[in-house]
Amino acid sequence: MIVRDEERFLEGCLASLRGVADEVVIADTGSRDRSREIADRHGARVIDFPWRQDFAAARNAALDAALGSWILYIDADERVRATDRTRLAEQLADPRLLACTVLFRPARGYTRYREHRLFRNDPRLRFRGVIHESHLPALDELLRQGAGIVGESDLAIDHEGYEGDLTAKHRRNRPLLEARLRAEPDHVYAWSHLGSTLHGMGELEAARAAYQRGLAVVRAGRARVATDSLVYLGLVQLHMELGEPLDGLLDEALAAYPDQWTLIWVQARHLIAGGRPAAALPLLARLTAIDPATLCTGQLAHDERIFGVHAWDAAGLCNFRLERYAESAACYARGESCAGGRELELRTKRRLAEARARAAAPLSLTGCQPAAATSPGAATARPGPSGPRGA
Repeated sequence: MIVRDEERFLEGCLASLRGVADEVVIADTGSRDRSREIADRHGARVIDFPWRQDFAAARNAALDAALGSWILYIDADERVRATDRTRLAEQLADPRLLACTVLFRPARGYTRYREHRLFRNDPRLRFRGVIHESHLPALDELLRQGAGIVGESDLAIDHEGYEGDLTAKHRRNRPLLEARLRAEPDHVYAWSHLGSTLHGMGELEAARAAYQRGLAVVRAGRARVATDSLVYLGLVQLHMELGEPLDGLLDEALAAYPDQWTLIWVQARHLIAGGRPAAALPLLARLTAIDPATLCTGQLAHDERIFGVHAWDAAGLCNFRLERYAESAACYARGESCAGGRELELRTKRRLAEARARAAAPLSLTGCQPAAATSPGAATARPGPSGPRGA
């Protein structure tokens, strides 16, 4: 671990490691709070490492001091979720393994993806990069040499540090990202992170320039990876925020990354805003058919609400605008069931759609009773065959 003034998070992190890690090594880069006291109380071994504006250097210092045969790297604002130590030991027992992935959740309310957090304590595996430090280049070199394989573990880690005001993180990260990009101008993920950092700081034109620089690298034809889609996503969202035309940018992004679920959600929103609700419904059907609790794809995480309350709400709106009021009410009901704080809003929309459905229904032969409305089960067939277990 690398730690500096992490008393807010460190206690919870170290508690989550109890029974999982045989030792905890912390490189402290200059804490002035109670971090060292908390680490000592949990039996962690703390080494002092003066901050050099280089995350890889600090990470490697802790790594050099570790004695275990396997390494788990983690940050103070992350938590290991309950795990079966025996099962984990079985998964790491294969002598061919150089590394194992874990199930990582980058923020509350997001889906998981796989990260290479577990690897053998091998001096050839060290981190590179002043920010977004990674051991993957070293791991890839060993894999190309046939030195071993990568496996998957059941270990799950949740990140909790993106709550609240991120201004301090933006200010810290900006010069590090700029330094990395001076050294590695083709690092697309760093361009996307710099763009989102500048966006978060309110420097919209600088954010646009960063996204465009990353996009230029992608368009130049280098081998694409899933995280490259983030420069498209950032730029599309900036255009939409400013009310600017997309000029085919979203279509280009989806042609390159057809299963990037957040891009699909953005496309559905764009179609709705452009007065094309019928075209948006099939996209929303794809989203509501996914269970975010089990989704784990590539290197990307997605806001779980785009598969639940957001998608059902949007489907309700589309059907309402198409005067399919019974279907609209059924969609709002599905959204209401997984609203997570938006129940009153969705209930109000559902009741309005139900009222419109009753008003639009033809009278029965007696002239007194409205015909039966379409059942909720049938109504939900248009926006999606099934919904998520929860959002």
